[in-house]
Amino acid sequence: MNTFPDGYRRPHPTGGKAIRLSRIADPVTMRSQIVPMDHSVTVGPLGPTHHTERMVRLLADSGCDAVVLHRGRAQQVSSTAFATMGLIVHLSASTSLGPDQDAKVLVGDVDAALRIGADAVSVHVNVGSATETRQLQDFAAVSRECDALGVPLLAMMYARGPALPAKPAGTTLAHLAAIATDLGADMVKLDYAGSAEVMRAVVDSTPAPIYVAGGPGRTDDEAIEFGAEVLTSGVAGLSFGRNIFDAADPFRVASSLADLVHRRAGTTAMARAGAPADVAALESA
Repeated sequence: MNTFPDGYRRPHPTGGKAIRLSRIADPVTMRSQIVPMDHSVTVGPLGPTHHTERMVRLLADSGCDAVVLHRGRAQQVSSTAFATMGLIVHLSASTSLGPDQDAKVLVGDVDAALRIGADAVSVHVNVGSATETRQLQDFAAVSRECDALGVPLLAMMYARGPALPAKPAGTTLAHLAAIATDLGADMVKLDYAGSAEVMRAVVDSTPAPIYVAGGPGRTDDEAIEFGAEVLTSGVAGLSFGRNIFDAADPFRVASSLADLVHRRAGTTAMARAGAPADVAALESA
């Protein structure tokens, strides 16, 4: 199998996709720290009114590469907050109040995302769910639109359904990556396989760059240690959400993980010193 210990050496998109991808990932290695914050549609507010604005600015200051938001939420954030960090607009949704949380539907389109300045869009697909067929059709439709408009597509792929185990096997994760690749995703988000060895086999099964989800809530130190373990498997990066924005010290966790993703020596001085002043204000609000 082909491994890439020094970063990805795989074919990259060209044209508009390449330009936009360079805003959310290293254009050579495709390494990226992506922070999903699309959870509010599913579970409700993540914090007070100003939470998103302050958290987006914190993530940018910490060295993260991109944040995932729904279109309406992104429009409530000042454009200056995205000066050094990319915006990925999420197009899928379901809520914890509905009868089937796995039944993701499209709630946006690529045109609308571009109009507010998105660098990429993302879709969530629950393979194995009762609505798998429709979700795959939606994925394919968004993929075609992305190709036509030169917009990168991040596919968040999960194996979820009544007949599936809570922790997917490596072969299942490789199948999810294959689906995403075949349907045109430029970046693929997956759960962790449980070990670096199995995850590396998943990475080696697809030409698409893989970004690993943070999974269940962890302590700050556990999240950083988990990120370090995941990155030994050859993935292109991380896509940790609640383990950053719900952390005791979000700046420390975000900056430490960003350093690990981009292989910077050690952590930043600010991470060692703790959160900046605006983080303290955020946490006390």
